[in-house]
Amino acid sequence: MQAIFWGVRGSYPTPGPETVRYGGNTSCVEIASRSGERIVIDAGTGLARLGEWLAQRQLDTGRFDLLLSHMHWDHVQGLPFFAPCHQGKAQLAIHALRPDVVKLRDIVRGVARHEFFPVALDDMAASFEFHEVHPGRRFRASAFAIRPFRLNHPFGAVGYRIDGDNSSCAYVCDTAPFNLLLHKKHFLKGPEPLSTTDRRQLQNLRASLVQAVQGCDTVIYDTHYTQDEYARFPHYGHSTPDHALDLLHGQGVRRLVLFHHAPNHTDAMMDEIDAQYRHKGEQLGIEVVTAREGLALPIGNAASSGPMHLVAVP
Repeated sequence: MQAIFWGVRGSYPTPGPETVRYGGNTSCVEIASRSGERIVIDAGTGLARLGEWLAQRQLDTGRFDLLLSHMHWDHVQGLPFFAPCHQGKAQLAIHALRPDVVKLRDIVRGVARHEFFPVALDDMAASFEFHEVHPGRRFRASAFAIRPFRLNHPFGAVGYRIDGDNSSCAYVCDTAPFNLLLHKKHFLKGPEPLSTTDRRQLQNLRASLVQAVQGCDTVIYDTHYTQDEYARFPHYGHSTPDHALDLLHGQGVRRLVLFHHAPNHTDAMMDEIDAQYRHKGEQLGIEVVTAREGLALPIGNAASSGPMHLVAVP
């Protein structure tokens, strides 16, 4: 198994000379098996780059399983630009958490309404399937066993544990820590008092996440903020490298991937974060890698067969 990072940024795309090494596209990760089967997690602007790469190699037909963590813009905006969407021989199976009252298909349609994009979803050449994800209910996608679990993010999000090729990884994005705020179906303007029920829900969320990541070869985690930034913006629903390491320590996790980088984090700042948390990870027995666009990361048994390298991104 390997993970290929097509978009690593959070919130909004950040092209320009100060983000050229780590990349400016928003969240999109491809998980590929040894046999060449793949799933795609999240449909940020990095999905457009993956689509270009597939089209250049005439790999833009067949079935594509797309797992969405949630429906915020930075995780879905690449969908209309994904080359297989416009290929008549392609089938897209979209797996996502359904909001309370709106059908999943209607939510996804909203990404490509004619007001926002010239080709509506129903006019695209590919065929689409929509599968509601239920936290705790496992399913299969392509060559992989998938275990979804709920995260702590405004209006809801899910993470995924992926098992295949005798290897495992988890995608934990987007999420806040599980101690200060419980994100619900409204946007918090700041910290709110926690009830006994809120604290119990936070404990349950943390416990289900810990259970899901136990023994994972690699965990890709929302580490959007530094500690100082989190202290100023705890209500936006994102985490820090320190929170991630604290949660993963002692769970048998071999590697943490820092992901969903804040849009204001330049390459120079990311270099500092990378060096700081590589060192902290070594002290805890966890390898820390900072995601960058085009990074191909061997996972589990695949890690012994080849080193990390960069894919030629279109």
